[in-house]
Amino acid sequence: MPNQSINGDNRSQPIFNCSDEWNLEGGKSYFFTRNNSTLVAFIAGSQAPANGVSLFKIIGCHTDSPVLKLAPVSKLNDRAGFQQLGVLLYGGGLWHTWFDRDLTLAGKIIVNEDGKLVSKYWRANEPILKVPNLAIHLTDRTGKFEPNKESHTKPILASSIVDQLFGEEIESLGAEKDRYRIEDKHFKTLLNRISQDLKIERTQIVDFEINVIDSQPSQLVGLHKEFISSPRLDNLGSSLVSLDAIIEANQNQKDNAEVSMIMLFDHEEIGSTSTQGADSNMAAVITQRIFESLSPQLRMSDYQRSMRRSFLLSADMAHGLHPNYSDKHQPQHAPKIHEGIVIKTNVNQSYATDTVSATIIRELAAKVGVPMQDFVVRNDSPCGSTIGPMMAANAGIKTCDIGAPMLGMHSIRETCGVIDLVYYRKLFLSFLGDYSTVSNSLLSE
Repeated sequence: MPNQSINGDNRSQPIFNCSDEWNLEGGKSYFFTRNNSTLVAFIAGSQAPANGVSLFKIIGCHTDSPVLKLAPVSKLNDRAGFQQLGVLLYGGGLWHTWFDRDLTLAGKIIVNEDGKLVSKYWRANEPILKVPNLAIHLTDRTGKFEPNKESHTKPILASSIVDQLFGEEIESLGAEKDRYRIEDKHFKTLLNRISQDLKIERTQIVDFEINVIDSQPSQLVGLHKEFISSPRLDNLGSSLVSLDAIIEANQNQKDNAEVSMIMLFDHEEIGSTSTQGADSNMAAVITQRIFESLSPQLRMSDYQRSMRRSFLLSADMAHGLHPNYSDKHQPQHAPKIHEGIVIKTNVNQSYATDTVSATIIRELAAKVGVPMQDFVVRNDSPCGSTIGPMMAANAGIKTCDIGAPMLGMHSIRETCGVIDLVYYRKLFLSFLGDYSTVSNSLLSE
């Protein structure tokens, strides 16, 4: 069990495990992770043990984004004089935006520490990779750019001769020391860099899951610093604000029988069907376990009634109106950056919003002065989706899909408005604090 409430500090604290018995207490807050890529945090109301959990208020987001991932065997040795890395394309990225960027590596390293396998996290803080473009003189000069996802996306790590010179100073492990055959799969110079940064031996590295990422930090842009330019705003923009909101809510929202909760899932960009994805039984199982641990004297039917009163706010960044491509939006449903949070509607249920759930959110937004906008896709355009519909179906929970408007979704650098993240935070806090006061009559339908 954790011995630390959600308080936003950086101290390392134990995290309780889903395989453990839960003995939750009212008035306390808890968090856990699954695969260290899905995060769940919740606040248990102080009255829940005596009266049972009255309802769950859940903000659902996702943590993943389209990215290049190192292949299980990444070493591509001496290709035209270059050391390159084999990569796998995760999700539906705007892959042309990855070319000619200063890139680096970051991810999870599995390490053997005296017979115990542990996860460590590593990032190369400076640019070490690049995927160069092809000069226009070597193309048909039409300006059309259609890179082959397999052949043209392999990053350059080093020049072969320089890497070999530096590699001469690094002793090869050999079959006896290299129990996991790690040097057969990856460059020993790269493995040496990882081991030096983590202060471990190369022989301790068992495996890793490493992403190619943009090395440029997030920053404010625009003449008046009114925009945020950043990698992975979809959907870390939503995830970060939801985490900030529940940390603040933890200070003053415990004297009730409610559970305030954030669920930040992995694997949304590839369909969410995984043990740590939203299209699993996770939401239903976790809410049931919380209910049973806080009030074991109650019955399953009590839990089911609680879920009927509950609400999921599915928060995923939204498509803002692009000034150069305004024809891509339905004219009456074209949300703009800096003009408020977007309610997403799709009559074919690509979004889970309905009139009741949208009305509740509009009321909560009005209470704190947050302007709201509406988005639907054009009838002649395909519609993306979110974790909202699958969580609504799997957990049987009323849901509204919302998002902050942004530009360049799935680019290596995305753009949103500063004020919209402020609106996001105000709406999340209104939802966590005032949901039950506006929901009772409508949810009886």
